[in-house]
Amino acid sequence: GHSGFGSEAVVSTQSTGGPKRAKLCKEGDTTYTITATTSTEKWAESDDIRASVEIIGTKGSTETGIMDHFVKGKTETFVLLGLKDVGHVQCIVVKARGTNAWLFTKITVQKKGRYNAPVSFYNVGKTR
Repeated sequence: GHSGFGSEAVVSTQSTGGPKRAKLCKEGDTTYTITATTSTEKWAESDDIRASVEIIGTKGSTETGIMDHFVKGKTETFVLLGLKDVGHVQCIVVKARGTNAWLFTKITVQKKGRYNAPVSFYNVGKTR
């Protein structure tokens, strides 16, 4: 499993090394666990998708940090701290920033807490 953001912010004074500064902010005090299962199809895996997930709920939305390195047929777990409480999870938006592609079969979001059931989203070709 992974903890916090999937990768570190890179700062540089050189034009090819990244921005000169990075602002990192805490959105709230809620911890979410995201589990993502990658398909077993050929080319489903990704090592440079640089994905994030926007979690949308009854009280608003919050976005995870970058998650990366998805292995074909495997389920990865990400524990994401300091996010906003969105209430009951209703939707997710998966955002890609890298130069690769990733085929997932299922993503599950669970808010930390005694009475918070996991909410699963299945990649069955229906998107908005």
